[in-house]
Amino acid sequence: MTISRRNWSLFLCLALVSFLFWYKFTYPQFSFVDLSIEKAQAEKIAKDFLLEKYGSEIHGYQSVVEIRTDQSADRYLQRFIGFKKELEFFKKHDFEIFFYTARFFKENEKEQFFVTVSSATGEITGFHHVIKESAARALRSEEYSKKKVIQFLKDKFGFNPDHYHLRTNLTTKFDNRTNYSFSWEKKDVFIRWSDKENTGGAKLVIGAVISGDEILSFNKHSLKLPNEFSRYVAKKKDVGRNFAIIIRITFFIILTASIFFVVVRRNDLVMHTVKKFCIALTLFLFSIQFLCYFNEIPSILYRYPTTSSMSSYLWRYFSSVFFDLFIVTISILMPSLAGESLHYETSVHKKEGSFLHYLISTFLSRSVFGLICLGYIIAIVLIGIQSILFEMGKHYLGVWVEYIWLSQFSASLFPFFTIFVFGMNAAFSEELTFRLFSINLGKKFLKNSFLAVLIPALIWGFGHSTYPVFPMWFRGLEVTCLGLFLSWIYLRYGIICVIVAHYVFDVFWAGSSYLLGKSSPYLFYGTLTVLLLPFLLGVIAFLRNKKEEERDMAWRLTKHQRYNLNILKDYLKDKKLLVNKSEEELQALKKEIMSHGWDIAVVELAFNEIKEN
Repeated sequence: MTISRRNWSLFLCLALVSFLFWYKFTYPQFSFVDLSIEKAQAEKIAKDFLLEKYGSEIHGYQSVVEIRTDQSADRYLQRFIGFKKELEFFKKHDFEIFFYTARFFKENEKEQFFVTVSSATGEITGFHHVIKESAARALRSEEYSKKKVIQFLKDKFGFNPDHYHLRTNLTTKFDNRTNYSFSWEKKDVFIRWSDKENTGGAKLVIGAVISGDEILSFNKHSLKLPNEFSRYVAKKKDVGRNFAIIIRITFFIILTASIFFVVVRRNDLVMHTVKKFCIALTLFLFSIQFLCYFNEIPSILYRYPTTSSMSSYLWRYFSSVFFDLFIVTISILMPSLAGESLHYETSVHKKEGSFLHYLISTFLSRSVFGLICLGYIIAIVLIGIQSILFEMGKHYLGVWVEYIWLSQFSASLFPFFTIFVFGMNAAFSEELTFRLFSINLGKKFLKNSFLAVLIPALIWGFGHSTYPVFPMWFRGLEVTCLGLFLSWIYLRYGIICVIVAHYVFDVFWAGSSYLLGKSSPYLFYGTLTVLLLPFLLGVIAFLRNKKEEERDMAWRLTKHQRYNLNILKDYLKDKKLLVNKSEEELQALKKEIMSHGWDIAVVELAFNEIKEN
């Protein structure tokens, strides 16, 4: 598909403007993301801390590391003091929302250790030692314990009691020990969540738990939020969940419709031509997603409940994953097959714009390279549109965005592989379902291109309403706008362009903390490589530069079908059934033969070969 110079110029200008909007409104949000410490470093820091504190006692413990984000603090600060003041708050109070948590555990043992490590500095900012209720510790007085905790916090974090109020002083008695819990709130920190009186506010808290002479847990800083705000957020989330249920039902209807079309058109020549490609694509997506779960093994082990055996837990987990992925595979395969057939039926240019054209010509052409490049440009435009919508939402609708997704893949064995799988799965599954299939389904039955574009965009958009954007309906509105733009691009330039744009858009956001924040060269270059993969494939197509000469679509028969073909040809020749027949009579004869169970592929080839001879 050729793109004119005028349109290239237009899209490049749009991309430039979009980049400027993104740089002004969104780029600063990445400047505070600091992942200078890698996961392996964090694990070593945590292990060294435990070795120093407990020595040989921790031998035999397994360790896993999870990346965490204090999303509650982030959402509260954004909502009530704004992003700029939130960054000032972090700096003034040495507060962080990104950190690693290392877990040390033994199979079927309750005792375990949790160590929190700063992702920016490697400082240990939190610790929790889980012990049995029957575990014994020396009995100490409350006054002794309080002094010991204060001295510990002074030595560890430079704690100054003069700057704090005592918040909690709790005593918990067990059979063989007594735990004392102390916490203090900083005097100059109180961030109201409402102008109404007696509604409370956020407080900055430091504290520790001691039993005997052992500090069982401590935390450098945590932001304690008013309960009313937590209830307020829960109600906001309900809106997104309700949308998600409705969209899930709608998606099920779309999937059912695609299965219906595949069954009804199982003998369609277009579907027959693209079948092997679509099956290969879905098997590839299934395989990389299954591998991705093994890549996420640290997070899976982090959630392991030590009340059951490790083997049982992993067996249940991966069995569930396998069946879930099987359903996901069906939800990709059916819309892709049905979408190709409907695209051929409803589109003016028939084969162009879908995979069919490239399957019967070539993917290795400079035209494909151009579409891939356009996909990158469209991704930049999408990012710009999103930045503008969020900025307008913040000013006029009280929108705020959480940053949990900036670091969510950091616990993976290979974070950039998880990002790759995330981008591939979202791009193919969503574009094949909501662009290739749904738009052409709408064009066939609604006979209205605008509604055929709008309805799938709305369904796709509000399917994202559970994402960490508040109010949660705004995420649906924002993604709907992106969907409308992608739909226009699909109708004009085809499926390859929108799949590349969607992939680049998702990979960029998933890996943005590694590309734009502070991270290791390993994470930066790994993510950059994943981001550039479609372009590298495009370069191969550019260098090969084959001509896009379409071959005729043809049935590919099995050995059994070939045998039936020869029988049918002999029968038709012997009875001279095709002699002096009009086109209408031939079509009627085809239908009659197929009504007796003959395969349409065999019938079509038999008629064609006899007519040619």
